[in-house]
Amino acid sequence: MSNVSPDNLPEAWTEAVLRFHCPRYAEFPQVELYMDQVLKVIEHSLAPIDKGGKEKLITSTMVNNYVKQGVVQPPQKKRYNRNHLAYLMVVCVLKQVLPIADICRGIRLQIDTCPIAQAYDYFCEALESALVAVFTKNSAAFIEQPSGTLPEAQLVRAATLAFANKVYLQTYLQYVEEVTQGAEN
Repeated sequence: MSNVSPDNLPEAWTEAVLRFHCPRYAEFPQVELYMDQVLKVIEHSLAPIDKGGKEKLITSTMVNNYVKQGVVQPPQKKRYNRNHLAYLMVVCVLKQVLPIADICRGIRLQIDTCPIAQAYDYFCEALESALVAVFTKNSAAFIEQPSGTLPEAQLVRAATLAFANKVYLQTYLQYVEEVTQGAEN
């Protein structure tokens, strides 16, 4: 167990995270989706960074609650569009490190200053950069990046960095647990 440290995570454990691609707004389906399709798109998209794994990232009940709380606009004729997917992706990631009320305020700040597609795509870029910075231990590159054109860019970067650190910690703890169980057997 002495050789287990956050600095020596096996490459296989970090590979999927480093290759993670958060689908951009234009990559979402152009057709409207029903609830079960929305859940599949989000679960599939976030699977490489779902290191908690014990709870569902999203369920139909969660989506319905987000609609009731005003986090997400109601679907039209039970169908969800790209805006819905963008909101739900952001909520699924950030709810792991922020209360829903704070996420809602952050989303409102972003969409008050730029279109949803631009705000969402910036979030995706920040998320990917934060994961790479944390998993490669190159946080200087993340900090030194241009802050983007959005006035709230620093807030997005802080939130995604918090999430990336959480994913790293969960990955490390999962690794330690597996090493410990292997040593006991």
